[in-house]
Amino acid sequence: MKEHIFLPKPVFPRHVCYPDFIGGYSDFPKHSVNREYRSKEINLDQCYNLHLVLGGKGFLHTPTNSYELTRGQGFLYGPGLRQTYHSDSDDPWSIRWVHFYGIRLEELLNGKGIDEPWLFQCSNFPLVTALMDRLLQLGREYQVEDEHSMAATLYELLTTLQSTANQINVLVNQTAERIREAANYVRSHSHEHITLEQAAGIAGYSTPYFSRKFSQTFGMSFPEFLMESRLLHAKHLLATTNLSIKQITLETGFSQSSYFIRCFRSQENLTPLQFRNIHNLTIGR
Repeated sequence: MKEHIFLPKPVFPRHVCYPDFIGGYSDFPKHSVNREYRSKEINLDQCYNLHLVLGGKGFLHTPTNSYELTRGQGFLYGPGLRQTYHSDSDDPWSIRWVHFYGIRLEELLNGKGIDEPWLFQCSNFPLVTALMDRLLQLGREYQVEDEHSMAATLYELLTTLQSTANQINVLVNQTAERIREAANYVRSHSHEHITLEQAAGIAGYSTPYFSRKFSQTFGMSFPEFLMESRLLHAKHLLATTNLSIKQITLETGFSQSSYFIRCFRSQENLTPLQFRNIHNLTIGR
């Protein structure tokens, strides 16, 4: 069995998700894919690529790991990722796939597949396969009036996987490393005017995805982290220099002394001058 179904662009332009290409293979041991980073092949620089294994086995490879995939498992690549996977030659997999695009899919999928492939085990496999079969059936007999059923079925499939599937690959998390690199930059440049958008650009992620991952990594929002960094710098200057409050305000990235004093007091339960009187080593004791 080899099936390729390409779908027309939907009439309604704002579906949360919509399939671009669906299909499947069975008894095809030569099935092998090796796509380069940001490959434009069949729109995969813009589309997610979801595969489900119905039987047999196959393999997915990353630069550091190889994974065997069997019945009830699957994988998801985000747009533009390098993709390497293939069927086992002796026990070829029976596989179904859907390439899809949409609006704010990073948020819907909680970032899955963006930085690395997401490999998963289905905990409700009969429902997942039924939804995939429904997509294929709609695609085989596609009529214009099927557009909304197609979008709704794909949405149910994705949200079912999002809420019930379990990750089976434990890869080196490049996301956390990039987030930490951006955080270190913010720490050392907190006296400058740094925005969330700029920090996301340093990490190489979209602003919503970066904001969510930043909060998960540090247990605080980006504005809270930036404020903490500026106040830490202010405490250092108060304890080691005799700079005026106005000078420290400017040195630490605050626009007004009154705002700086209010933020400092809220954080430390002391005014900057009270803190200096306690901690400044240049003041005679």
